[in-house]
Amino acid sequence: MSQKSNPVVKIAIISDLHVMAPSLLVNDGSALEEYLNRDRKMLRESPEILNTLVEEILSLKPHLVLVTGDLTKDGERVSHELVASQLQRLVDAGIQVLVVPGNHDINNPDAKVYDGDSATPADTITRREFAAIYKNMGYDGRSLRDPDTLSYCREVTDRLTILGIDACMDRLNTFVSRGDAVDHCKTSGMLDARTQQWLVEQATRAKSSGRHVIAMMHHHLVPHFHMEDTLAAPYMVDEAGQMCRRLIDAGVHVVFTGHLHVSDICQTSYRQQTMVEIATAAAVGYPCQWRVATCNTASGKMQLYTRTLFSLPSQPDFGERSRQVFTDSIPTITRGVLNRYWYEISQAIDNYRQQHPFVMRYVNLPATPDAIADLLLKYLREPVTQAYLSFAEGNESGNDHRALIDRLIKGVDHVVDETVRGILKPFAKAALHLRIYHIARLVLRSILEDRNDIGTKHEAVINDHTAIIEL
Repeated sequence: MSQKSNPVVKIAIISDLHVMAPSLLVNDGSALEEYLNRDRKMLRESPEILNTLVEEILSLKPHLVLVTGDLTKDGERVSHELVASQLQRLVDAGIQVLVVPGNHDINNPDAKVYDGDSATPADTITRREFAAIYKNMGYDGRSLRDPDTLSYCREVTDRLTILGIDACMDRLNTFVSRGDAVDHCKTSGMLDARTQQWLVEQATRAKSSGRHVIAMMHHHLVPHFHMEDTLAAPYMVDEAGQMCRRLIDAGVHVVFTGHLHVSDICQTSYRQQTMVEIATAAAVGYPCQWRVATCNTASGKMQLYTRTLFSLPSQPDFGERSRQVFTDSIPTITRGVLNRYWYEISQAIDNYRQQHPFVMRYVNLPATPDAIADLLLKYLREPVTQAYLSFAEGNESGNDHRALIDRLIKGVDHVVDETVRGILKPFAKAALHLRIYHIARLVLRSILEDRNDIGTKHEAVINDHTAIIEL
């Protein structure tokens, strides 16, 4: 039976490959170590990880492979060429491959060549060059292209359409080498009005032709935990709720994403219809998971399950080692996040100070991101590590997380106790308890108990590893 007439389509989904071409490391040394200390990616192993994934996918023989962005470490041309050559092996085997860019992939000032103690700029690529490099993976004449972005619409069978969405903001990246004050890679995602309208039109047209539509993108449309759009805004598309509702109305009910480096499935509801967002963990770091979806376009259902990369040919203990790297990286990730988003954090603190002047009069927060990191790690390092591991792995361990949530809240209590001062300290603490602890419990329960739309009539719990989903 040909794929055209076969209603069953098997799809492999991988994300956040972050491949670093070996030629970018001339000599090992402090320059690369400094970069690695700010993250938990297994960059030295990234080419072998991709090769191993390609071998496993070739054995699986899916009809289609989706790659949801961040194909390279930081958009280096040589890394893109390596990724494209590996994905071409799948294309040569008769497997359709579709990619979309991530925030690391284009016009990135962090593209470097590492030589001992020095890091010098590496050749990066433009948007046009991205489309040329991945011509065989979504950017050929078989796709309808959005004129303004790298978004496209692809009919992969006569019953299934893939909507590849590019929400990256690399046009706003800045380079010291080009005369800007700082090197800055924009992490956030945005879809302007014209691109939103184009996407809605493509989905509507496909749906009216009797096709199911699955979207894929790097950034998130649906929050994966309570207040993600506030607490981790760079991982979501600006005004995501509005775009999500428009796509639901257009008939899109499933979207594959990446970016957050966790295995998590979430959903939202609108007008008695749902959108399910499936975030796939990073291939380049723990838990090194990827997805397989079997879509039955006749019944309109998709069965999803999760696979894990436990070993590499050169490292039989790769899974255990990547977990240790993940655990050890919590302090540096904490410092890195606070430094990277210090402006946004400062603005949020100032806004709260203006809204609650009485409370903030008795709060003495540390003045620098490193000092705040020291305070948080002092009381929260161990329970945060456990919570982060659980979130990244997917929360189907069957463990009761109430004790962990209590320990996290107790750690927050210690932080509050150390930062609130004065004779009215008991009253200020009580006010903080009412505000912070309620939010903290909702956030933690939404993460650790997999609760979507927590506290609303649409609250739902979804298994992160296996699910049957309506197309």
